Amino acid sequence: MSIEQRDHQTAVTWIEGEIDNMIRDLGQPNASSAATSAITLAYLLRVIDDGEQRHYRARIDQIYATYNESIRQGAAA
Repeated sequence: MSIEQRDHQTAVTWIEGEIDNMIRDLGQPNASSAATSAITLAYLLRVIDDGEQRHYRARIDQIYATYNESIRQGAAA
């Protein structure tokens, strides 16, 4: 495995871990800040590409959309 591949794998593992932490912290202030920061830093360091950055940001948006919908449905019940 090359250094670039290892750096990429390290970044992806870090981002995935921060997204898992974000999911556990949903509903808390700034729950997505660490995940968003990890994505931004990995992108700025060029260890993830444009597509991966968009994928992870869309994933965070989808997690929040699902969470917000569950809150709305719970309030309506």
